[in-house]
Amino acid sequence: MKNFFLGLSKFILGIILAMLIMSLAGAAMVRYFMARSAEPPERPIYDNDLPEDRAAAGSSQEPSQESSQEPESEAQPAAADSEPETEAAPEGSYTAYVTQPVGLILRDGPGTEYTNIGGIGYEASLTVLEEENGWLKVQLSSGQEGWVKDGNTARE
Repeated sequence: MKNFFLGLSKFILGIILAMLIMSLAGAAMVRYFMARSAEPPERPIYDNDLPEDRAAAGSSQEPSQESSQEPESEAQPAAADSEPETEAAPEGSYTAYVTQPVGLILRDGPGTEYTNIGGIGYEASLTVLEEENGWLKVQLSSGQEGWVKDGNTARE
């Protein structure tokens, strides 16, 4: 009878230890995935962004610089966009503007596996040159060409 109680106590202790180990492993896994999902996504980089080393020092000056630069940058692309379209706009191309509030990532090719070559701001005007598998090949007012995801622009 003594061996029976000894075996039963070992069995119960083993089950308690197994449940403790499983719950600690589960808690560690939950903590790991919570930490991974709390990381913010990579921030898109735009042509008008300050370099990282000046961003902290110039953060107080940034709003005044933006407000003085915005009217110039908005006026210039309209004039620059109209010139290429009248001179040598490819057949089938059209003018559009960005409808995504956070802007768009400009890529080397039609897919997310291609490298990021720049960004396009909200309501920026661009020329759509061609469409391929849900991606648009666009030309910016600066003459730079790249690909953006379709559905984030609207025809002018």
